[in-house]
Order: sequence, then C-alpha cells, then structure tokens
Amino acid sequence: MFRDRIREYYDALTPGFRKLADFIMQNTLDAAFLTASELARRVGVDPATVVRFSQEIGYSGYRELSREIKHYVRDQVTATYREAKEAKTEEDIINVILDNTGQHIQHFRTTETQALAKATQMLKEASHIWITGEFTSHDLAAYLARSLDPTVGIPTSYFQPGISETAAAVARMNPGDVLLALVIGIPGLDTGYAVSLAKKKGLRTICLTNSGTVLPAREADVTVIVPTKSPMAIASFNMALLILGVIWESIVAGEPDTVAEAFTTVHGNMSDILELRGRTAGYEIPAPPED
Repeated sequence: MFRDRIREYYDALTPGFRKLADFIMQNTLDAAFLTASELARRVGVDPATVVRFSQEIGYSGYRELSREIKHYVRDQVTATYREAKEAKTEEDIINVILDNTGQHIQHFRTTETQALAKATQMLKEASHIWITGEFTSHDLAAYLARSLDPTVGIPTSYFQPGISETAAAVARMNPGDVLLALVIGIPGLDTGYAVSLAKKKGLRTICLTNSGTVLPAREADVTVIVPTKSPMAIASFNMALLILGVIWESIVAGEPDTVAEAFTTVHGNMSDILELRGRTAGYEIPAPPED
C-alpha cells in the first residue's frame, strides 16, 4: 500500500520527493483527486518530479500510484458510511458523528496547526480584517466578523463576493489589511476573484476551505484545509465552526485588556437599556394594529 511504501523509502528520498510524500500522507483526500500536474503545482515541483517520485517508491508511474490512493480513499469513506448506516438509535448516530469529528480534530492537529497559527498571526497584525464567503460560507463570515469586531479592537467587516459588493469592498481596503476567504462545500469562484483583487491591492490573504484545489485556496497566501467528510453522506460544518471558534479565541487571548474593556462596556450598555425599559411609559409602546 502507498502509505507503507512511502514510509519504507522516506529516509532515502530527495527533498523534492519528501515534499510530495508529506503532501500525500497529510492530504490524502485531496491527492486522490489531483492529476500529476495539479499535484506538482500544489507542492511546488515539476510534473516530471511527480512521475519520478512514483517510480522511486515502486510504481510504474503516477497513474498507478493515483489509482491506489483513490482505492484507499474510497475504502475509508465506505467504511465510515457503513458504520453510520448500521447505527440503530439516536445515541448511536451521535456517537458516530462525535467519533468522526474526533478523527477530524486529530488529523487537523497533525496537518494544519502550523498553517492556522500563521493565519491567526496575520489576523492579529491586521489593520482591518475583511471576511468573505458565498452561500452558507457568507453566514460563517458574518458570524466570525460579528464575534471579532466588538471584542478585539481590530475593525472587522464582511461582504458577499458579488460583482458590486466585491468592487466596493476592495475599494475600501488598504495595505496592512487582511482578507479571510471562507470556502466550505462550494467552488468559491467569486470568492477567488475577491482574493485575487485584494492581493493586487497589497493585502495579505487567507483561505479557510475544505478543498485545497479551489480557486481561492490556490490564490491565497495561506491556505488552511478543514476536513468536512461526514458519515451522514453530507458535508459537515462541525470542524469549520470549531476552527472559527479557535481563531476567535486565539486572537482574543492576545488582547485580554481590550476584550475585558469591550465586555465591560457591552454589559454596561445592557444595564442602561434595561433601566430605560423600566422607565418607559406604557403609552410609548405602540398597540398592535386593529384588523
């Protein structure tokens, strides 16, 4: 099996071959759907190196290696789905989902922690954080922006990456700002265009996605891959929400005084509103319209 062969030959591999080996071991699901040219581009080597690497670890070429990776991924997915299908109670289903999420967390910690740390540091240093995403990813963008803006002292905005919305947002961006693109479960072409325009304007860019091959992931300075495979035969948002929470907590951890002041201000405003409500005369509250 390809994993065993990579481990067997790893110590004797050249630096370029090791980059390919590391990528395949850490991003097996992505690798299963990449051509030799696409894999070479992702890793930063020549396509011929991909073929030579495959031969170095005992395959006739990349086609044979790719076929084995695809079989491995298919068997893994089938086994997970079978476990879910055999679940007979709600408790069984919940345990399957939790087990799957736990596996995702362990995989993420092994492969993506360094990229996430780099992305978080970029956000901490930003003059202004911009967040964008399409479809349900736009809702995730709104969630993170609204969580960050009142608490960390960094202006944060989110926008839908349509033609007019992106044009208006990019016009307001400045060097020193950072754009975070969320692409979970969708191709994200419009999001990719936003990343491209932001980079041209001098912004640093981050992509949080479940696929390293989508346009925003290829365009961004830093890409963080979030696993979304689910035993329920649908893309899971569990890890995406978890990682957004980790980003928020990591940024907040570096600004304890600012965060404490923000929460004190918010709670003080809430107390003022409650007091105003208590003093509001009944006639100030409009009656429901009559039919």
